[in-house]
Amino acid sequence: MLKDKKTWPLIEDLNVFLTIIRKNSFSGAAKELGQSNSYITKRINILEDHLHTSLFYRNTRNIKLTAAGEYVQNQAIAIIDKMDSLMTNIVEDKKSMFGHLHICSSFGFGRTHLAKPISLFAKQHPNLSLDLTLTDHKLDLIKENIDLEIAVGNDLNDRYFAKKLANNRRILCASPDYLQSYGLPKKVEQLSKHNCLFLKEKNSSFGVWKLFNGKILKSITVNGGLTTNNGEVILQWALEGHGIIYRSLWDAEKYLISGELVHILPEYYEDAPIWVVYPNKLSESLKTEIFVNFLTEYFAKKELTKSHDE
Repeated sequence: MLKDKKTWPLIEDLNVFLTIIRKNSFSGAAKELGQSNSYITKRINILEDHLHTSLFYRNTRNIKLTAAGEYVQNQAIAIIDKMDSLMTNIVEDKKSMFGHLHICSSFGFGRTHLAKPISLFAKQHPNLSLDLTLTDHKLDLIKENIDLEIAVGNDLNDRYFAKKLANNRRILCASPDYLQSYGLPKKVEQLSKHNCLFLKEKNSSFGVWKLFNGKILKSITVNGGLTTNNGEVILQWALEGHGIIYRSLWDAEKYLISGELVHILPEYYEDAPIWVVYPNKLSESLKTEIFVNFLTEYFAKKELTKSHDE
């Protein structure tokens, strides 16, 4: 076996060689490959130098292979076929993907809106292992080896890249029982006199709700006897009449439709889009890029909320 790989023939030259045979002329090969006649001749000379043999009889008008040329033809066909198979398999592997993809999101959004698309994606890419971590704590994506996060709201880490998946708003809600007992607030300033159920969510300021009416942003300090770091728990407390909550429309909407919750001070809200966040450029990870594109298409087709259109 020759150890000096620098003397090995190039795939390009083998392809030129086979094209000459197929077209039965140097000029025909040059035309098919979009090259000059001199280029074709040069590549064959280089190939013959590497192989230390003549591939064609030079004293005939028609293309005629030497015995060595016939042998090289068979070997070149096998090599080109293997290279074609290699490239095809690589492309197919990229389409099907393999490896591991770690995703994180909040408990509420992950359970309600991510279980289904991840299930669909897993069926399309059975060779890819998917890991969904649900937490209401802020995670360091790089330190925790997380490929991407589905986040709600505009409190994003500027170290990361992000793409919006869907529009969403946080709105004020309370149960009919609570409002019957304590009254319906008519102004945002009246919220301080109500029992507000506060969610200790990631990096948000504790006890402060930011309310926007399309013109003015107000930061309202609220009080209440119940707090938690879990969105599902706080929603349940609101349904049981414990107070007012400030929740994403996607989370509260079905209860608004059923009448279990009432939308209060509807002119006030906070934009809280749904984002997919990733620590590296999509071009650096095919699996992340394909999953982000999948989610983008999925949420573009899916109506996240029915009663709100931004």
